[in-house]
Amino acid sequence: MNKVEMLINLFEDTANCTRCEKFNGKSQNDEKNGLINIFCNKEMWLNIPSIWTDWLNRSNCKLMIVGQDWGPFVDMEKLHIKYYTSVEDGKDKELAWANIVNEPESMTKKMMTEFIIQSAKQMDITVDESILNSFFITNAVLCARRGNNYRGNDNFKPKFCTENCAEKLRKEIEIIRPLVVITLGYWPFYSIAKSFGIPVFKTLKENLKEYSSDINKIINISDTQSPMYVLPVYHPTAQVRKNDQIAYYRLLWKLLLTQFDKNEVLKIIKSYNNYRGELKL
Repeated sequence: MNKVEMLINLFEDTANCTRCEKFNGKSQNDEKNGLINIFCNKEMWLNIPSIWTDWLNRSNCKLMIVGQDWGPFVDMEKLHIKYYTSVEDGKDKELAWANIVNEPESMTKKMMTEFIIQSAKQMDITVDESILNSFFITNAVLCARRGNNYRGNDNFKPKFCTENCAEKLRKEIEIIRPLVVITLGYWPFYSIAKSFGIPVFKTLKENLKEYSSDINKIINISDTQSPMYVLPVYHPTAQVRKNDQIAYYRLLWKLLLTQFDKNEVLKIIKSYNNYRGELKL
């Protein structure tokens, strides 16, 4: 079974998860909380064009980025509808998908891309915005929020939600088997650390000092001869100096250069393919 098939099986199994139903807090609007399991609708989750949901085309990537959560379900619906409207208007499916995936989308995506490009430049490696296609990108929380807010904890409890989805994230990592996993902020690192038996400190700053201050401190979670390094970093929009952010991403390139020659590294990590086309999606 190839990675595309394994991902589809994982997400089909995720449709049966009901853990989010236990979430009974209150939102700012005094509505009942609870997350929405997007995998209950296969036709939808297969067709949400975003870097965070472009799983199949990125299934052979050697690099991975894990964010916290997708944000509101209504925004995922909008992307789904936008894609289908574009196809219905006569646009080629692959082109329609790529155009939406490559839209600026958010400040998180914009800053993350900049940090990757600038850190590569400091290592004398030239990349452009397309470098993001070399990453399998997902989130620690695999359900979507109710409401309309991305930020804060409205309709969301970080620890509860992260722990509910930790097993699924671990399975994603074990399917993809990336060389490096970058975690954005505290909770994505918390999820992986708990799943793979890594001691977790109370603050992100402490975790970065312990695990991201030097290339020799970066944790390898692999149980085989093929390493899988976990590189925790600040969230791209955190109030942290840009040069400090870039310094963490520079460790990504240092790790890659321990495995590959500088002249070959970009050829090796570029692995984006139109697997959706092969599946006739």
